[in-house]
Amino acid sequence: MAYIGMRTPKFWPITTRTDGSAITYGNPVEIGPGVRADVAFDVNDNPDYGDDVIIDNDKGINGYTIALETNDVALEARGSVLGWTAKMSTATTPALEYYDVTGAEPPEGGFSFIRVKMFRGTKKYEAFFFHALQFSDGGESASTQQKQITWNHPTLNATGIGCYLDSSGEVKFFRYMQFDSESAANTWINSMGGYTPPVNNG
Repeated sequence: MAYIGMRTPKFWPITTRTDGSAITYGNPVEIGPGVRADVAFDVNDNPDYGDDVIIDNDKGINGYTIALETNDVALEARGSVLGWTAKMSTATTPALEYYDVTGAEPPEGGFSFIRVKMFRGTKKYEAFFFHALQFSDGGESASTQQKQITWNHPTLNATGIGCYLDSSGEVKFFRYMQFDSESAANTWINSMGGYTPPVNNG
């Protein structure tokens, strides 16, 4: 088995989040062409000893972080994902003039992406839907043009939020499923976010 791709990272703005109930989301925002998503779990490692050996151990997940690398961060995503404040013109049809970056808290949202793998000569599409997290900008960098182009990619960092989505009392972080086609993976992700894509009549 080999991982051969990562696609369509999307941010899902949260409209309501109440403990014990399913989260509702607004329409997804495409962050940018996906390059890499590294998910790191904060896992307990708390052994209980007896007779000089480990009798029990707590290996539960406390939370997670995500380092997302994209080819670009879409202009709309700067506001929707990072919480930058949009300054709009006062024209009859308002247009974005610039973003103000302040100390405002970034919004909570869901996050999804598709990972492509090859298994025994067959492609599989793994869909990930993270229920709630907050992104932050990984920083800005710029360098002069040189003889050979150096490709630079923006990064976003996220901290996951544990969610009580039902009456089970269990904290839930994300959902996962595997599919035989990318379209099936996308359909599942949209169902997780409660989103129905517009019909393309063209």
